Amino acid sequence: MNDPPLQVQASGPARLIDAGEAAEILAVSREWVLAQARAGRIPHVRLGRYVRFERNELETWWRRRRRGPGV
Repeated sequence: MNDPPLQVQASGPARLIDAGEAAEILAVSREWVLAQARAGRIPHVRLGRYVRFERNELETWWRRRRRGPGV
């Protein structure tokens, strides 16, 4: 099966961030971020024992979860 081509920004590939930075973006704890990644509930990349996140993917994920009036 062929993987889709990577989307590379003009300035280069997106920088992956760690759970601490992802937690700041989402305004939650680092532990919550790691638990959600372990459960497969938020987009992440596993690099051996390391878990990394892409800012754009996290933003897309939380925007899709919005609920309520005006959505």
